[in-house]
Amino acid sequence: MIDFQPVEVKDRPVIQPYLVKNSETCYRTFVDMYCWQDYYHFSWTIIEDWLVLRMRVNGERRAAYMVMSKEDHPRYSSVIPIIEEDAAAQGLPLCLMSLNEKESQDLANEYPGTFIFDNNRDFADYIYSAEDLRTLKGRKYAQKRNHVNKFKSLYSYRFEPLTRQIIPECLELAEKWEIHHDNSDTARSELAVIQKSFRYFEEFELIGGALYVDDRLIAFTYGSELNDHTFCTHVEKADIHYEGAYQMINYLFAQHIPEKYTLINREEDMGLPGLRKSKMSYNPVKLAYKTAAIKLTQEMRDIVKVWHRCFGDNDNSVQIFLSRYYFSHCSMTEKVDDQVVSMVFMIPCETELGLGAYLYGIATLPEYRHRGISTRLIRTMLERCRENGAQFSFLIPEELDLIPYYTRIGYQISNTQAIFHCDMDLGTGDKTKDRILVLPLGDQFRMEDLEETLDCFPML
Repeated sequence: MIDFQPVEVKDRPVIQPYLVKNSETCYRTFVDMYCWQDYYHFSWTIIEDWLVLRMRVNGERRAAYMVMSKEDHPRYSSVIPIIEEDAAAQGLPLCLMSLNEKESQDLANEYPGTFIFDNNRDFADYIYSAEDLRTLKGRKYAQKRNHVNKFKSLYSYRFEPLTRQIIPECLELAEKWEIHHDNSDTARSELAVIQKSFRYFEEFELIGGALYVDDRLIAFTYGSELNDHTFCTHVEKADIHYEGAYQMINYLFAQHIPEKYTLINREEDMGLPGLRKSKMSYNPVKLAYKTAAIKLTQEMRDIVKVWHRCFGDNDNSVQIFLSRYYFSHCSMTEKVDDQVVSMVFMIPCETELGLGAYLYGIATLPEYRHRGISTRLIRTMLERCRENGAQFSFLIPEELDLIPYYTRIGYQISNTQAIFHCDMDLGTGDKTKDRILVLPLGDQFRMEDLEETLDCFPML
């Protein structure tokens, strides 16, 4: 087994040279790697002059690896077999994370037809022109200038470089921000990250800024170097009771960042509509994708074949689904002569009515239908969902003539439309037809609580 070690501050001189090579995204900063390790369980090792980081993603359901070399043309074959064995020991397919465009192409060339690749828009970093953010010139920034100018007219303010002396005030503001966001898991995790960052403020060579109104701290931000021409802003927090506070701290901090940085990475939006709108409004020059690569297993290849025969979807949509939602405990297949002939998948979804189990991709090859295979797989999957705390299961029938089949299993007809908050269409392709059939599983779920729409947040 590979001897992975937890990421410690003392490891920075060894790890840092690997991070800056072809570095474009926030995952390749030591600050994020160290400060988020309680959330992602980062650990690291060196294999054949590759830096290998192991992490847990998707609610710890999958082990993923980030591999980085200091070479211009490294050979993936020197590291892939070793980490694939490590993944197999955990009963998981090999998953590589945070590849850039060149690395993805190199991997595909070295292992043709072996990996599936996914660029999830929700996790793409936003890259901006530093000059644009420093000046806000042009018509496209007119609204931002208006916010800044209004802030200047409303408040007596000052901007200061972030120092250790200011950190206690910043932590107080960060704690208030967490409470304002109802102590959500994400807010709590981010507060812990801020606390760890400040603990090693000098060691991480962080650069930050603080915005005051009448001697009261109302906003702070900080970041670190991503590469020799790109600065990465890790955190930006402001008191929203001060109109234009976010726009002002952004504007002033961009001017404070050393001029050698021509680009500013402001990280991802996590698929949050409000955050996406805000980040897009600053007119990024590009999106830096963190490509995921999943090594195809034989079962995955069989699933693709069944999918094509039964649904006729293109390769890209099947591959995206498999890369994000294929887990052994969320899928069931029936095999004949070691070939998949029937399948059903479950996507856990967070909803306002509790945990929902969305059954998806239910299919049986034509020559194996009418044998009760699908029914058996569905019933077994539903029992598993009930044991794991799902309050209800729901599905969208591919065809209306399938409704009687699902109602015999126990699903009930509803007039509720499922709204999936992700960048993959998990419905029929026509949102007006995405009416769900529902099967109660938990004691707390009641059909009468269903409304016209059901907001579904699929868990990756």
